[in-house]
Amino acid sequence: MKTRTTLWLTTAALTLLTGYASAQNSPRKGEAANPGIHAMQGKDAEHMGMRMKYHMQRLKAALKLTPEQEPAWAAMASAMTPPARPPRPDRAEMEKLSMPDRLDKMKQMMNEHHEARVAEMDKHAAAVKVFYALLTPEQKKTFDTKAMPGWIHGPHHG
Repeated sequence: MKTRTTLWLTTAALTLLTGYASAQNSPRKGEAANPGIHAMQGKDAEHMGMRMKYHMQRLKAALKLTPEQEPAWAAMASAMTPPARPPRPDRAEMEKLSMPDRLDKMKQMMNEHHEARVAEMDKHAAAVKVFYALLTPEQKKTFDTKAMPGWIHGPHHG
């Protein structure tokens, strides 16, 4: 009986200590649950930008552009740079809103983001079409297969 009581008290004490330790390591109200996640997003964007630059260099070398095609390449490459990420909503302002108002605000932000993405895609498509029109038939074959290789067979089979 004494062993059972000791075991129960030990378990209860460990549970309380675990809860206390967990509370001490939890972010305070208003702090991000994972403050490093925004830094990681920046690193991912930087890594993606470096990969895109490398891909564009390889594509340009494979196309063997003429001097007459260089200005169109430069315009297309410039148009392909991704836009800056929109700013995140202010957490304090969002918390002041009621849930229906918060959902409306989120929907509005999603619509604005979508419209910006569509406009960016239109810009990319127009620049590619101008550049593509200047390519020789052989360059067009190269461009068709190497410009976005992951879209045909998935990202790791191109």
